[in-house]
Amino acid sequence: MKNTPNFQPKNIVKTIQTLTEKGLKVVDRATQGKTWAEVVEPIDAFEFELGQHTSVNSHLNAVMFSEEFNAEYEQTLSLITNFYSEVSSNKALYQAYKDLLKTDLNTQQTYILNETIKDFELSGVGLERAMSKRFKAIKGRLSILSNQFSKNSLLSTNEWKKTVTKTDLAGYDEDSLAKVKTDSGYEISLQMPIYMDVMAYADSRDLREEVYKAYISRASEVGITDKKFDNKSTMNEILTLRKEMAEILGFENYAAYSIAAKMVDSDRQVTDFLDDLVMQSKPQAEQELAELKVFAGVDLMPWDLGYYAEKLKEQKFDFKKSDLTPYFPEKRVLKGLFITIENLYKVSISIVDEACYHPDVRILDISNSVETVGRIYLDIYARKDKRGGAWMADYQPLMGDENPVAFVVCNLNSSTEDKPALFEFDEIVTLFHEFGHALHHILTQVKYPSAAGISGVPWDGVELPSQYMEFFCYEKAVVKLLSKHWQTGESLPDDLYDKLIAAKDFQSALGMLRQCEFSLWDIKTHSENKDTYAVLNEVRKATALIKIVDENRFLNTFGHIFSGGYAAGYFSYKWAEVLAADAYYYVKSQGGIGSQASVDFMHCILEVGGSLDFMQQYLKFRGEKPSVTALLKANGINNIRKQ
Repeated sequence: MKNTPNFQPKNIVKTIQTLTEKGLKVVDRATQGKTWAEVVEPIDAFEFELGQHTSVNSHLNAVMFSEEFNAEYEQTLSLITNFYSEVSSNKALYQAYKDLLKTDLNTQQTYILNETIKDFELSGVGLERAMSKRFKAIKGRLSILSNQFSKNSLLSTNEWKKTVTKTDLAGYDEDSLAKVKTDSGYEISLQMPIYMDVMAYADSRDLREEVYKAYISRASEVGITDKKFDNKSTMNEILTLRKEMAEILGFENYAAYSIAAKMVDSDRQVTDFLDDLVMQSKPQAEQELAELKVFAGVDLMPWDLGYYAEKLKEQKFDFKKSDLTPYFPEKRVLKGLFITIENLYKVSISIVDEACYHPDVRILDISNSVETVGRIYLDIYARKDKRGGAWMADYQPLMGDENPVAFVVCNLNSSTEDKPALFEFDEIVTLFHEFGHALHHILTQVKYPSAAGISGVPWDGVELPSQYMEFFCYEKAVVKLLSKHWQTGESLPDDLYDKLIAAKDFQSALGMLRQCEFSLWDIKTHSENKDTYAVLNEVRKATALIKIVDENRFLNTFGHIFSGGYAAGYFSYKWAEVLAADAYYYVKSQGGIGSQASVDFMHCILEVGGSLDFMQQYLKFRGEKPSVTALLKANGINNIRKQ
């Protein structure tokens, strides 16, 4: 790769300050331009340069968190926000873009310009001086609050630990015990892989309750951890400022403002879509819960669900998660993932032997038959100084002879002294998901950075490539590629594969209800002037089938909404899942992996990015509109009425 990230940045505040000052001069010159080359290209080139610095800073703050670096990072946020506020409110630049529409442009350039003009208008370019100043101040404050929310979530998660004995962990197998073994005994924490094991395997109901309550109350006023991490006031201020920002632009609420940049037409369309999914899923979800209650024989509490679900699943399908994990050692999983991608999209993936910011990180080069087309930095293990969850972030888009570069981050199980990292199948699904995002970014053919890869893609379309990829990791041929017992070398036996597939949709309707609950809460909390927990309680009347404990402060660590990009857009997961299921079943019917249809998906969706209308591109690939029937089928939900 010609241009690699600098993972040891110094003087980041001064660097960003110098760059943003340079950027304003670039913008000023661009306002005098009359052609695409004079207006758009200089700004694209500068944003490419600035983005390299801001993305590395953001990445390191998320995966190698330290108070010292975060203090500097926080100082850069206002500089970056102020710069983009200045650019997006520059009336002369706005007019220069509008004037370009009268010049000789190709189809992609015309589409990009129209979308850019819409972005200007949604960023307050038409506001008069006092309102423009307030709008910029709100955006600056929101960037600070977002980082504060994320930091509080991380620190409160890290603060809780508990020393336990092997007896306390009755129900654990040796692999699960190895994850929490210390020099002096055993220690559990709220890191996701550890928390999930407690919920699924610990026989001690008291221990599950303690850990659940510690986890669900993080960063709150009732949390076991330090109350200084309470995120409620941060959340309230974020919601208040979002509402004010939307109203300044003439929108009724933030939901309407958010949806103006998405494929859907209104928040009503979103709630109708979600309400329909709830209605079609709820009867099966009630049956699933009733079955679990009978099996458990106790009055189910939230900390019982994972435990008894695992036991019921084991009884119904005659296997348990721990039967699968020995077949999925990390090296084999990655090799199988890479081969699957290579077969899908006619590319090759090679591991690059270079030092990076952490020994866990792998560097991957993606090539076609002619040349290297992009690079991925893969950071997959959970660490104390690393933000929870999984995500893909872009370092740079395609620009001239510079290839796109992406970061893929997960928080999966790591190796122990005597065993390689052994992945649970859900973790493999997560890997496929994030690589779907990365391939969307890497395989772009768009020469305009503002629309290359994931740039410019509507938020309710951005999850299509990732969720589409998830489907392939259940195919038998792919599972054979992914699996090789870490001791015997045997691939996953056919009988275990059959059980895995039979169990794939276990309690899927309950899962659908939960995701609809999050999505409905999100869209309603950004459209109703109510306390966000009051909104959640109202939504739960239709979606929640089990008791909610008083300590539940789930929203206080809901990073997708308060420190990510999903505000009034969490429904995008389900909206895009409809597209993904529809796309997968179509490709499967046309020959599956390696077929012309799978290559067409790359050409029509991945390569085009945000340079053309997303739904029109989907229709070009698919030939017809997607149906929610595909989503219900993919989840094994049988209450399917005629569409």
